[in-house]
Amino acid sequence: MKLELRNDIFFTEVERLISEGQSVTIPVKGFSMRPMMRSGKDKVILTAHSDRAIKQGAVMLFRHNGHHIMHRIVKIEGENITFAGDGNYNKTEQATRDDIVATVTAIIRPSGRIISLDSRRWRIYSTLWLALPRIVRRFILGLTNKLKLWI
Repeated sequence: MKLELRNDIFFTEVERLISEGQSVTIPVKGFSMRPMMRSGKDKVILTAHSDRAIKQGAVMLFRHNGHHIMHRIVKIEGENITFAGDGNYNKTEQATRDDIVATVTAIIRPSGRIISLDSRRWRIYSTLWLALPRIVRRFILGLTNKLKLWI
């Protein structure tokens, strides 16, 4: 049986569990974190964040304009933090430290393989992807979209 909840109810419960010190596993929805995270396939493990975890490159769940978004920190200026999805080459979101709900600590692939976001492999892949010029990332994402249509 599949239970569907409105996002506001779902994320209220996620925030409650995180505030109690529990980790929460949620499905990835949306395409803004492609290719590192895949919508409808991958899941992520969320844990409470610490000030130490708030650093450039970290992937966080945060509140923005009444929604919960999971993106990477691209810039920190005092209390102001700029986030962007790995697959978003032009769009960013602004938030504060108080808007951060949780740290993404791992990805669970459909095979059950768990990838720690602290692992060397994850850091290398992330660094390489983000080092590509935006036009190259845009081309790769467009190509993968078209290939999915042919499969």
